[in-house]
Amino acid sequence: MKERNYMPRMLWFTLAVIVGVVGLGLIPPFELWGMSFERVDVLSELRADDNGEEAVVEYTADIERLEEELASMSEAKPEVDIVDSLPEPAPVRYEWIVQEEPMVKRRQLTSAEVAPVGDATVVSIEDFDTLEVTRYERFIDKLADMQDVRIAFMGDSFVEGDILTSDLRDELQTLLGGRGVGFVACDIPFATVRKSVKRTSSGWTAYSVMKPKSTPEALRDRYFISGYIAEGRSGATTRWASTDAFATLDSCSRGRVLLYSRDTSRVLVELNDSLSREFEIAGDDHVREIYVEAPIEAFRLKVLEGSVVCYGASLEGGRGVTVDNFSVRSNNGHAIFGTGATINRQIDQMLGYDLVVLQYGLNIMQPGQRAFSRYRDQLCDMIAYAERCFPDAAILVLGVSDRWIKNEESGVYEPIGSVDALTSYQRAAADSTHVAFWSTADAMATYGGMPQFVANGWAAKDYTHINFAGGRRVAEALARALRTSLAAELQEREAEAQRIAEEARRREAERQMLIDRNMGAAAIVLDSIIEGVAPVANEDVE
Repeated sequence: MKERNYMPRMLWFTLAVIVGVVGLGLIPPFELWGMSFERVDVLSELRADDNGEEAVVEYTADIERLEEELASMSEAKPEVDIVDSLPEPAPVRYEWIVQEEPMVKRRQLTSAEVAPVGDATVVSIEDFDTLEVTRYERFIDKLADMQDVRIAFMGDSFVEGDILTSDLRDELQTLLGGRGVGFVACDIPFATVRKSVKRTSSGWTAYSVMKPKSTPEALRDRYFISGYIAEGRSGATTRWASTDAFATLDSCSRGRVLLYSRDTSRVLVELNDSLSREFEIAGDDHVREIYVEAPIEAFRLKVLEGSVVCYGASLEGGRGVTVDNFSVRSNNGHAIFGTGATINRQIDQMLGYDLVVLQYGLNIMQPGQRAFSRYRDQLCDMIAYAERCFPDAAILVLGVSDRWIKNEESGVYEPIGSVDALTSYQRAAADSTHVAFWSTADAMATYGGMPQFVANGWAAKDYTHINFAGGRRVAEALARALRTSLAAELQEREAEAQRIAEEARRREAERQMLIDRNMGAAAIVLDSIIEGVAPVANEDVE
């Protein structure tokens, strides 16, 4: 029997695979079933840099560089005798007020309405700060006062796609006010799905802080904690649009675009696919903000002239809470050292962060590993870096999430054996740096831990990554912890208000008693005077 030659089929099959892989990278971003899909690059994690090394690198802390960068921001400018010789400073903020945001009277919160409902176990936030009024307490005070607060939630693939943060944002905004998804990157160099916002982009070259050798040298010190930047010339465009995935995502009344341009450039901002306005961006190394007040459903940026580096846009509104998701895959937190300290500080001065959450550690665990002293020290440096970049923000460290692994011999999933150990090291880092800590693993344990998450369909069958349903449960647990802190603060205020009211009532009662006593004494004196004067009057009459 003659053997068949399968070589031509194999060659055609191989060619088809290659064409398919390349073709996927050419498919533009699109929307399907209410979700936004980005450009696909299936080889992005395997691609090496020019030196043949892996492009994904691990940063190390350089606190000295951090201090030098921040010091350069506050250096005094040389005095000039002739004032007229000074050029006009380039504007940092460009405003477009289409419709002013209405001022809403802040309501008074009560402890009863913010206290966690139900009988679920509360995993409390541990505050290790030693200040008389801790930074975490200041954050809770702002919540209690119904002030605007902004949260930067930094994490890895555990929260990629707005997992966990979308539900946390929705619960806090429903309770405390605020609208919109917050910050969304301009463009990113790989595919992702995010149901909380629709983003379509084209014409940009996107870079990741995790691959600095793939980033042009001029941009390597320009990263924000978002972890991604996009460089575009004439024609580059991104459109951000709100969705109805959560009730608090629509009705945005503020939009911000964060970008910079070393040379003068010109961009177009379009609102709701109708109104538009051009802005000439002065060439400068400082981050610029295009700030818009208007009812916003869709927000588009287009480069008309020049070269622009864009970080992203923020869709927000109302008075209350804004939560920004800054997930960077493959990041154990060390990528913060690859961000520009001055960039972080400049953007913080624009947006004003009140809480910075650090959620990392999922990928560094090894089966049975118990010692994480090196990671603890690195985490201490991460905290120090974040504190210097965001000086007015409280820092909250999230302990590592629960994780199980498959026993190769039995085929059964079992605990990885290092969750408790790593959690203790993360808690120790928070303690030694005097910041707040919350145990994610303990919170997941209240729902039965990772096995129950998988059984309920709340986590992937790798027993490592939660999905949106699992993120909702972790968000509920974290929200309960925040609500518990807020309720305690409001209870103290209510008790103090009651004490003051009771003291006022006591003083008023004493004052009234004194008045009554004085009136009684005055009446007695008056009676005695009348009794003493009456006989004399009678004699005179006679």
